[in-house]
Amino acid sequence: MPEQVKLPRKLSQEPGAPAQHRPSHQRVIEELDRWANSSGLQPPTEDETKGDRKARSRR
Repeated sequence: MPEQVKLPRKLSQEPGAPAQHRPSHQRVIEELDRWANSSGLQPPTEDETKGDRKARSRR
C-alpha cells in the first residue's frame, strides 16, 4: 500500500471547472429594503397618531 494516498479532486478544483453558482443575496437585500421602505409599512406620523387618538376617545 502506498504511503500517500491521492484523493480524487473535487469538481470545483478541476482545471476548467464550472464557476460555482450561488444565489446573490444583494437582490434579496434590495427587495427587502424596497419593501420595508414602502409607504404602506412606514410608521404613522405624529399627525396620524393624534387623529387616531381623537377617534378612539370619541368611541
